[in-house]
Amino acid sequence: MNTDPQELAELLPAPGRPVLSRDRHRVLREHLMQHITHEHETAREQSATTAIAPRRPARRRLVLVAAPLALAAAVGLGVVVVDNTRENTSGTAAADHQKAARLLDRIALAAAARPLVTARGDQFIYTKSQGSAAELGVDFSTPEELAKNKKPSSVKAYPGAVRQEQWDAVDGKADGLRTGVALADPAKKMTMTMSGAGYLTFQQLQALPTDPDALLKKLSADAGNVKPARRTEVVVEDLGAIIGDATLLPDLSAAIYRALAQLPGVHVVDHVEDAAGRDGVGLTFTGAPKGYAWVFDASGLGYLGTTDAALLGVGVADKTGEVPNSAS
Repeated sequence: MNTDPQELAELLPAPGRPVLSRDRHRVLREHLMQHITHEHETAREQSATTAIAPRRPARRRLVLVAAPLALAAAVGLGVVVVDNTRENTSGTAAADHQKAARLLDRIALAAAARPLVTARGDQFIYTKSQGSAAELGVDFSTPEELAKNKKPSSVKAYPGAVRQEQWDAVDGKADGLRTGVALADPAKKMTMTMSGAGYLTFQQLQALPTDPDALLKKLSADAGNVKPARRTEVVVEDLGAIIGDATLLPDLSAAIYRALAQLPGVHVVDHVEDAAGRDGVGLTFTGAPKGYAWVFDASGLGYLGTTDAALLGVGVADKTGEVPNSAS
């Protein structure tokens, strides 16, 4: 899909990007729903309980990506005067970005080679994750505690690591399910019924463009009401919000990584652990919280999750509560 360079430049400040190979390239119809993040009041017990919640947390945890550093030059009378300090800084940033772009190209190739997973509208996308309770939307509050804290943001998150399993309707129409358990105290459990749409349903993911330029343009348009200075940040957050489910869609998954390679501020962390303690190679961003990164298996380059929330499994289930064999 052809992209107007001027229009894209206005939406996303991008440095000169490497030309990456495009494998399994196809463009699906473009569609992106508006964010729906309505929070419902919940009733949860420390033993297994039932509550109502939004379909999936948007997980807008990622990053402020800075504008690209440029070589500073003063031009006068045909003479270019270069600031050596800025030149060195720019050179380092360019080298970091090239390293990240090469890694992302390899990750995209690995993602594109994985098998496509199909799902019917009446099925559910199952994910299994481990990490912080706040990041995964796990809350062990009792009904009494919730009654005292009318604002969900005032409820103190459980400080330890949790394991979460989640089922999201492929078409977004049926209620989903989220369960959680504290790793250090298995008696601390949560069961939450989820109604309503979250960021994107799996059907809507299938409809996203699989051309990186078109994907960036679509996500940028979705962030059109955001101030230009924050637009790249929102685009990266949106890519992070869909990256887990997108592992089932090779073309989209590859497009995400190729799109990320076009954005400024991304760099490689050679050794990093995900939230489950698995070692890998990481990608982080200028302005990201200290120690935060997306984590990939160092050998197969599969997506492991992040330093805050590890992705332990993903697959397709016929009903909530069912764990697909492919995701175990």
